[in-house]
Amino acid sequence: MGGIRFILGMHAHQPVGNLPEVFAEAYRRAYLPFLEVLNEFPQVPFALHYSGVLFDWLEATHPEFLDRLAGFTARGQVELLTGGYYEPILAAIPDPDKVGQIQRMTSYLTSRFGVRPRGMWLAERVWEPHLAKPIAEAGVEYVILDDNHFKAAGLPDSALTGYFLTEEQGVSLALFPISQRLRYLIPFQEPGETVAYLRERASLAPGGVVVMADDAEKFGGWPGTHDWVYRRGWLDRFLRALLEHGDWVHLITFSQALADPPRGRAYLPSTAYTEMTEWALPAEAGVAFEEALTCLERLPDAERLRPFLRGGFWRNFLTKYPEANTLHKKMLRVSRRVHALPRRSRQRAAALEALWRGQCNDAYWHGVFGGLYLPHLRHAVYHHLIRAEEALQDPAVAREPVRIETFDWDADGAVEVLLESPHLGLVVEPARGGGVVELDARGKAFNLGNTFTRRPEAYHRKLGSRARREDEGAATIHEERGAKEEGLVDLLHYDAYRRANFLDHWLPAEATLTDLCRQGGRTGLALTTYETRIARKGATPVLDLEGREVRTEASLRVRKRFRLAPDAPRLTVEYRLEPQEFAGPSRFGVELNLAFHMGPPPDRFVEINGERPADPSLFAVAETAAVRELRIVDAWLGLAALLNLDPPATLWRCPVQTISQSEAGYERVAQQIALLPHWPLGGADGISSLRLLLTVESWGAAGG
Repeated sequence: MGGIRFILGMHAHQPVGNLPEVFAEAYRRAYLPFLEVLNEFPQVPFALHYSGVLFDWLEATHPEFLDRLAGFTARGQVELLTGGYYEPILAAIPDPDKVGQIQRMTSYLTSRFGVRPRGMWLAERVWEPHLAKPIAEAGVEYVILDDNHFKAAGLPDSALTGYFLTEEQGVSLALFPISQRLRYLIPFQEPGETVAYLRERASLAPGGVVVMADDAEKFGGWPGTHDWVYRRGWLDRFLRALLEHGDWVHLITFSQALADPPRGRAYLPSTAYTEMTEWALPAEAGVAFEEALTCLERLPDAERLRPFLRGGFWRNFLTKYPEANTLHKKMLRVSRRVHALPRRSRQRAAALEALWRGQCNDAYWHGVFGGLYLPHLRHAVYHHLIRAEEALQDPAVAREPVRIETFDWDADGAVEVLLESPHLGLVVEPARGGGVVELDARGKAFNLGNTFTRRPEAYHRKLGSRARREDEGAATIHEERGAKEEGLVDLLHYDAYRRANFLDHWLPAEATLTDLCRQGGRTGLALTTYETRIARKGATPVLDLEGREVRTEASLRVRKRFRLAPDAPRLTVEYRLEPQEFAGPSRFGVELNLAFHMGPPPDRFVEINGERPADPSLFAVAETAAVRELRIVDAWLGLAALLNLDPPATLWRCPVQTISQSEAGYERVAQQIALLPHWPLGGADGISSLRLLLTVESWGAAGG
């Protein structure tokens, strides 16, 4: 057969926990109109993948859409692809969950649409060689990856004219390469550009196969694309152009191409699509990578050399962002506990469902799409992981209402401490100031410790660029879009330590509220390793920590005790301070970062000493003296945190806001409210002991 065989594929997904209006907008602007245009071209076959998150939403809101999709599959126009049901990064989850999530999706597609899928969409095309075995064992025959994966293995572009076989421990799997060139042409350039490229491929390898598979959201959901693809008729023109050249452009499906013999055997390295490997790099390395790309592009044979300039590795996100690592290691621990349950137990079924939702990939990484910077996505994943823990109903908790366990929670070589009661769950990091990096309010399945740290990003140096207007037409998300509002560069502040709760600070007398807003507290105690001891107060275990900061002229020893109430969502943290050789007055502060859903009054507000201050907003930058009680309320969620201070303190409060990138441009994101009650240290007014009592209040139905 001459000409070229062309496979078209689309992948549609929305993250677990994404806002309802985002689902609805994507459906209205991208998913529905795409299917409506496709219906006008029954002779054009497509491979389609929808994540289980979307299937769940469509079943609840638009089952008629799924009925129409069933019609496409019945007439053979659409080949459905399986995948991890809740769109996990397969390489990042345990093997039983890999297989289980794929089989869950395959079972759904078989029962809902009457077809058994042969191939799968790999979330974010994050590939590691070991994946071949569990994917094949889940019943999958082929996977779609980027041509970048194959070129990184040394295969020339001219060889990518069909599928290849790989294997792991003798278990084989077929791999199809996606053309990056086509991903950038479609739908952003006129159809003639795609036809010209297909002609090039036809002359290179007559009868060969070329694949374009990419996000469905770029067909109407990305900025500017709805007008371009539908109102200006790009999709209609594109499909007509393919049919007009039907004498040499042969539209086929993956399953049809699988009838050919493979092009050969290939062992691909651990990688993802090119942009993902760039995003995974640390900030400084990301800047250097861009500079290297610029240098490479000046060379006459840049295209040939480009595959050998490689970025980072997806798992680097777990070192780049400690918040992602904390979330990931919680997921692994929950998974181990879930899979330890008997297979036929009702507990296991409920816990598995919640666990798999909590493995949705978006909250674990950051790029143009990755949602690690978006608190509501992190909150949603935490919510489901906490619900999975709740479904386990550990009998040890019933026997011993308060449990304390020490182990290397996050696999960093340092011991963390887990404190649990039926009402609260804490993870304490003694090696990093004895801070609390997880604070679960179990009644709401909500992590009040879901905080985020401000850090440099490679793209921060571009904040001065102009935002792209909606009327400037369609553009890929990799083009510079600029800031979504003025003044973002003035909000770029970075923290010298990880934001957490109950971090201690020895402050100079001249410290100000502005310091807290710009750089947080002091790094001394916040970066100190605290000694750990588990003791008992009556029948209840308590955690004792001890740290010390030494300066040239003085030193301060800090002892703090964490005590969970067995019968209520209440945490007491008691301090003993031992200053030595003070030359002058200073202050001692305890930093809290409470990760509510940040928003304005009247739904979210602050009360101080039983009254609302002049500015009760969680976004207020304010100082208040003689604070004995602080209450932060999220009425929308039905959750409040009541903090009692003994003795009363001067309180600083301010929001912590980050600057991140999205497909629409650079934007500010409010992460949490930072609190720093502080007391005089040294001199006649200096304190030697204090107590913070944190009580979590909740009402109404649990959120999700």
